[in-house]
Amino acid sequence: MIQVAVLDSNGGLGAIGEQLVSLNPEITLSPVARGPAGWDSPTGADVALIAASNGEVKGITAAASAVRGAGLPCVALLPMPGLFELDLAAGIVELCFPPFTAEEVEIRIIAALQRAGGPKSANRVDAGELSMDLDRYEVTVSGKRIDLTYKEYELLKVLASNPGRVFSREALLKEVWDYDYFGGTRTVDVHVRRVRAKTNDARHRFIETVRNVGYRFRTVN
Repeated sequence: MIQVAVLDSNGGLGAIGEQLVSLNPEITLSPVARGPAGWDSPTGADVALIAASNGEVKGITAAASAVRGAGLPCVALLPMPGLFELDLAAGIVELCFPPFTAEEVEIRIIAALQRAGGPKSANRVDAGELSMDLDRYEVTVSGKRIDLTYKEYELLKVLASNPGRVFSREALLKEVWDYDYFGGTRTVDVHVRRVRAKTNDARHRFIETVRNVGYRFRTVN
């Protein structure tokens, strides 16, 4: 899950917030309270989202200060490029200017998280746009959850945890099946094909075939 702390200075997030959650169920929006003394600290979140479509400079500055204090990466929805001159550049900041869509905001959130090292978790594997939360047995590609069977998940975990390392089919069979499966190494090929079908698209090719040897997870530059 991606926990997003929302600092909405004028209630301008509106429909974009609803569309964002509908677009990516992994995203959870948590409004941050704002009182006379300023914003509460957005602790416990993975990323902050500042919504300031009315251009209220004071509100944007205060929100940015709260986000920096919490050490969070940030996405800021601003009404005009000229507001980039505000002190938002400290830390990790992704900017959106109108007209922006929920799709763009989602991309900006994922980008900010990637630059910060991914959502907070004590036990995870991050390889480019593919992330595995080992505590929750969850896999996401560009923030979108991928449903894998247990063996598909274990196979991907072995490969993604060792990017660039070539595994023979026999080695993968031992790592994932521990020789409890008597169907031979062909079952490895079948499961790799299934994992590829679920994770690959026009932009992503995670698992490479090493001819006459086996498979490896592509290294991320």
